[in-house]
Amino acid sequence: MKNIDKIDPFDTTVEKTNVGVITTLLTEVEISAKDSISFGTQSLLTNYVYKENESYNLVYTAVSIDGSIESFVEEDGILPTQFLNPDGENYISLVPYHPDKELEISIPVFNRENIDLPKGNRPFVGEFIGVSNQFSIFYDIDFWSDTKPDKMLAIEFKNGELKKKHNIKVQLPRNNKIFIENNEIHLLTKEGNSWLHRQIDEKGNEIRQRRFKTSSKSILQTLSLSFDKSSYLLVQDKGKISMEIVYENGENSRMDLIDIKDPFFNTWRPTKIAEDTFVTRFNGEFGNGWFTTKNDVLLEIFYSKGEKGYKNLLTEEVLELKRNNLVISSINKTQDNSYAVVLYPMTEGRDKNRELMVLNRGIE
Repeated sequence: MKNIDKIDPFDTTVEKTNVGVITTLLTEVEISAKDSISFGTQSLLTNYVYKENESYNLVYTAVSIDGSIESFVEEDGILPTQFLNPDGENYISLVPYHPDKELEISIPVFNRENIDLPKGNRPFVGEFIGVSNQFSIFYDIDFWSDTKPDKMLAIEFKNGELKKKHNIKVQLPRNNKIFIENNEIHLLTKEGNSWLHRQIDEKGNEIRQRRFKTSSKSILQTLSLSFDKSSYLLVQDKGKISMEIVYENGENSRMDLIDIKDPFFNTWRPTKIAEDTFVTRFNGEFGNGWFTTKNDVLLEIFYSKGEKGYKNLLTEEVLELKRNNLVISSINKTQDNSYAVVLYPMTEGRDKNRELMVLNRGIE
């Protein structure tokens, strides 16, 4: 295959603030943010960059922690899903144009000169979770059904090359939260009046399970799951953010982190940035933001409520931005205890968004 070419579709500005380094990408017509993922100590963004004739390019942009960028164009492909292979190399699943079929291929983002164009597969719509042994793991839940089992895609690699895609129906019960660490795949779901915690292998076979109860009726996100050490589960009661700690013996306790007075509408799967340290993004009626925890300790929480930007509610530190009503597109790790937040301004009606911002931040 041919390697991707460099492209320069943005006017770029870099600003150092008290919160971190902000890179602003401005394009002539329109930009549509898709995703971001770790790329060594950089962030790799996927975006649609539009032209005057309403066609668009799929553009990869590598953003360094100092704010500098480099962009590349994909000649043929839509619906990009980024992932890492077990060696930490950046891969992309996308759908090349075909007049009759919509088939997905998975290829390296860079260094393609020694591979052939693979045969396409039926697209998998799930989210990339992480790697376990020689597999890249994706997971999907059908929120429109109360009966369909969850699905897992395990992309198998051998000697650094993609070998086979395994599509797996996960044994019921469904609607699991998934966590991967140290080549272990953990699932957690509510069953009856207790929680079912299972460990499975890359083919979906159950290795072990346990049940436990907590004081919380629902769990927003799993920060960690383990049979051999404490597990940390994110919960919220009205506006109070708390952590449920489940010990190896199934007993549990609850640690309150902060009361922001406003309930969340949504939270997203936490991003691990260091050992036991995770960044979780959220939105609600009065704004959005993100917070960082280490086990049951809240390290920071940035919230847009009442701000043209974001305020760290622990320190009163404010990240002032030129625009308000910002959408958080994605968050990814760059290096230990450092992360990037990708944002863009919300538009109304037929207005087109031309701007993307990337905040690179490190915490102590």
